[in-house]
Amino acid sequence: MILALCITATAPQADTRLTPWLFDLQKQFTECINTTDTPYATCDDVLGAGFTLRREIGYALDTCLSIDIKGCATAFNDAGFPAARLNIANLPPCTMLGRLEEIDIRYLPENNCIEHIADTIERDNIPTSHNTDISCSIGYVACLEIVGQSKRYWESAVRIRHLDRLAAIPGSADFANDPGTGHRYYSLLERQLRLQIDLAETTCNIQTVMPHRANTRDYEECMGAAYSSLWQQMKPAAD
Repeated sequence: MILALCITATAPQADTRLTPWLFDLQKQFTECINTTDTPYATCDDVLGAGFTLRREIGYALDTCLSIDIKGCATAFNDAGFPAARLNIANLPPCTMLGRLEEIDIRYLPENNCIEHIADTIERDNIPTSHNTDISCSIGYVACLEIVGQSKRYWESAVRIRHLDRLAAIPGSADFANDPGTGHRYYSLLERQLRLQIDLAETTCNIQTVMPHRANTRDYEECMGAAYSSLWQQMKPAAD
């Protein structure tokens, strides 16, 4: 294992929490939306599972930095991960984060050990019993971030599907003899999406401005659901 810096040691205060925005779960999200009939709730669960898996691996690895290999294996077993099957004692070269109490984590380095172990578990469907809780109580940064991450992924999925629809218009047989109508159809689709997003934003704002309801998490969750609905409406008939 190779020790690597996450940020300079002069950071004013270390943030020892591993939160969702630290991890890139785009691959897990994309696989989910392409393989389920109920994408919004199901894929939110996938994002939560991907995050908590990596969070708990990160904390187990943090323990490993202050103990020997045998103790590291014990730390993984205690955290709900099968150390022997993961071959924790003989990991291939990968990058550690450093002690969480001493660094301020802003990004994960390339070839980091957290992602290496998580990929192995997900790829091989290795059973685990790690902590999967995402607290939404006071100091609920992880709860807020996972909702925001979901909304961002859904928004991106809508933009991609929208661009695919637009890209298909110039070569469509429907407009081969009438390019003017094709251009108008293109413009209408653009306007339709803008209006649909405007309506969703207005609706979600209305739901969160009532007394005692103003809440960033509620708004992000509402918009995530709205983007998911738009994505499904735009789904090609042949899918």
